[in-house]
Amino acid sequence: MKKLGGILAKLVLIGLPIGNKEDLTARAKDALESGKYFLAEDTRSFGPFLKLLGIPTDDKNLISFHDFSTDKKFFQVERLLNSGEDVYLVSEAGSPIISDPAFPLVRHLIQKGYEIDTLPGVTAPIVALELSGLPPHPFQFHGFFPREKRDKFISQLGSGTHIIFESPHRILDALEILSSAFPEGEFCVCRELTKKFQSTYRFRGENFEKEQIRAQGEFVIVLYLKKTKSIGPIKLKKLAQDYMQKGGKKALAKVLAEILGEDAKKIYADMTRNA
Repeated sequence: MKKLGGILAKLVLIGLPIGNKEDLTARAKDALESGKYFLAEDTRSFGPFLKLLGIPTDDKNLISFHDFSTDKKFFQVERLLNSGEDVYLVSEAGSPIISDPAFPLVRHLIQKGYEIDTLPGVTAPIVALELSGLPPHPFQFHGFFPREKRDKFISQLGSGTHIIFESPHRILDALEILSSAFPEGEFCVCRELTKKFQSTYRFRGENFEKEQIRAQGEFVIVLYLKKTKSIGPIKLKKLAQDYMQKGGKKALAKVLAEILGEDAKKIYADMTRNA
């Protein structure tokens, strides 16, 4: 577990560009040049990426590491660390911990007492949040939109900003489901982040038109849901009694305002305008 001189060997996470190779940090490039052992989500694409950067691969050991890697890979990493060799972990793009296979290994090594380090870089959830113009606090990242139990997933989305990945093959289906569930939600759909044809689509759920989305490339959905006003049963019962006794649009507007979390004067104005 230790190098000569008592320096701990460690697992180092490296953030790679998500679309533009110029986004690679100087620290990350130094590690790619000097490192010997690399765990890569896809060695077939990582090797050519190193060559694109002008980094020779002859003296490097590229080890495949993905979602289906077994405990044998964990033990292989431990052996390398125990022999004093730093091990570097990369995904195809972005952070290896975000929707990629690093988490189980990182957790395993921490529990075993090994040191973890990171050379951070661009990550798609944060880039999408920056471009969205939607409130950044609080936000939640959910990974990919689920293929199953979607109703349960949607029912658990509370107020705040939600960041969701989706593939080009399922993006339109996902947006139709989400926009129908949240017609008042504010959406920003980001496509091909940091690449030449990067684009963003902003709309309210009720105004979603699938024709405006070009279903090609990688997508990040950013969805903002306003906090709904909570009303207790006692207050709601009192407002309902006032409406039953007094009647009229003003009393009804107060009831609706409490239920919908909107301004009573605005609701009343809308009601009288449309009368």
